[in-house]
Amino acid sequence: MVPVTLQPRRAPQRDGLVEVDPGPPGPPGPGNTGTAQGDVLARLRDRSAQRPRFDPGLAGGLRAWLEDGAGALVARRGDDALPLHLGPRLLLGPADQNSPSRQTLALAPKRENYPSQVVTSYLVHALFRQLVTTGSVGDPLTDALDALGLHPNRAGLIRHVGRLDRRARTELRAELTDQIGHLRELTPHFAPGWLPRTDDRLAIPLAGGRVVLCGVFDLLVGAPAPGQASLCALQLTSGGPWAFARTALHYLALLETLRHGNPPFRLGLLDSAVGRYVIEDVQQEHLRAMASHLVTRLALLAGADD
Repeated sequence: MVPVTLQPRRAPQRDGLVEVDPGPPGPPGPGNTGTAQGDVLARLRDRSAQRPRFDPGLAGGLRAWLEDGAGALVARRGDDALPLHLGPRLLLGPADQNSPSRQTLALAPKRENYPSQVVTSYLVHALFRQLVTTGSVGDPLTDALDALGLHPNRAGLIRHVGRLDRRARTELRAELTDQIGHLRELTPHFAPGWLPRTDDRLAIPLAGGRVVLCGVFDLLVGAPAPGQASLCALQLTSGGPWAFARTALHYLALLETLRHGNPPFRLGLLDSAVGRYVIEDVQQEHLRAMASHLVTRLALLAGADD
């Protein structure tokens, strides 16, 4: 994926990307102009009338490649094994730290204690969804907890935050306030015609549904178009490893290619912890490289019981 050159201020390159610190926001204007969010929107729209067309056999070829890897994994696990749902944490993490084992293939246990970075990530993502949907955020901690209270699987996290002492809650609220400030500066206001939708979930079944590649776009805009890249995606990282966040976004681009037959037109990555961002085009060779990586990881998982 070829990074689009960004303005207004460049920082040192890492992993082939130009990292951008947008600096203090300029005065607001029509169409988000004069601000970092205006630049993000402009980069997403740039050359939108010249959206690329991809080989119609691309998605089928990528799927066939992954089917081979998934088939080997299913054969090793046995036909009576439960369907295996795999996400970016297992598929993209370093093999030495994410070594396949019986434990990693089992269902994750419920937990009541969460690392602070995980808590922040859940809460910031909830605020991002609110910001995109309503355009505003009140008290960050209260709004985030209210939003997560509607999720059936977040009760443990809410209880964890409820047990924090006063100092920890104050620090958490300050962190959320800082990060939502960056998101206000970075996140464009999308017109209804862009069809913005948050938490767009992808599930790509392989090997007859016995292996499922899973992921979530934080924000997807546009509608699929036959034979043409037409979607734009924005992904959020709240202070985790930048390189992993970028790789996870490429992984989602591959899943979207398998879902609708075409890759997204453009990808954006926003870092709410420091206010940097990058916009990228999508190219076929990077989708193939990601598919190759997944086949290799599936092969490692196939040997997990050895």
